Amino acid sequence: MNCFSKYLCTAFLTIIFFQGAMNGQQNHDQIFSLKPSFGGNGCQIHGDAYDGYDKFGVFFGLGLNARLNSKASIELGFYLSQKGALHNPNQNAGDYSSYRLTLNYIDLPLSFRYLFLPKYFFTIGPSVAYLAKYKEVINYTDETGNYPFNKFEVGVNIGLGRKLGDKFSVELRCSNSILPIRGYGVNSTVFYPNPVAQFFNKGLYSNILTLFFAYHIDLNKKA
Repeated sequence: MNCFSKYLCTAFLTIIFFQGAMNGQQNHDQIFSLKPSFGGNGCQIHGDAYDGYDKFGVFFGLGLNARLNSKASIELGFYLSQKGALHNPNQNAGDYSSYRLTLNYIDLPLSFRYLFLPKYFFTIGPSVAYLAKYKEVINYTDETGNYPFNKFEVGVNIGLGRKLGDKFSVELRCSNSILPIRGYGVNSTVFYPNPVAQFFNKGLYSNILTLFFAYHIDLNKKA
């Protein structure tokens, strides 16, 4: 069993465990719900030569939410998430370089969701993503496959959201990979004077801002 299958199995067991534990303690309805979601990613790569969330990627999929009580829930997502980086030439500044990287991931975040105000909530949790396909173009030359990316991405997500009525919600989520998506290579490195940054200085890391909308579909209710 690979790490992707282990993570998926662990995520499902986590939802079942918390749901079962809370069933014996709560008197109100317990609800499983599906959450079709769609939105967009603002993408950049830490460790390359460029800054800024200049690359746009699509984000859509489905979440399975297990409500623990009136404020807390556990959620497992199944999303197609496009990540990467983009740099266009700036001839006025004497910069003629170009870079375009598109990474297509199947992303599985496991999130703890807590409603801290009547309409506002935060989410936090880990994620594992599988790289299904990618394309890398450096200075108008297709370099796809010459410098392979790791097939799996391990990351952490933090989000802030708002309920929009009973069925809709919107969330802004920040996602960072905690393991490199690609190493620097034998002859390349980047030096950071900050010791914390130096500890994570092992290669390239994804940094994503995601804005997405979700629709809530209740599956069942238990008295």
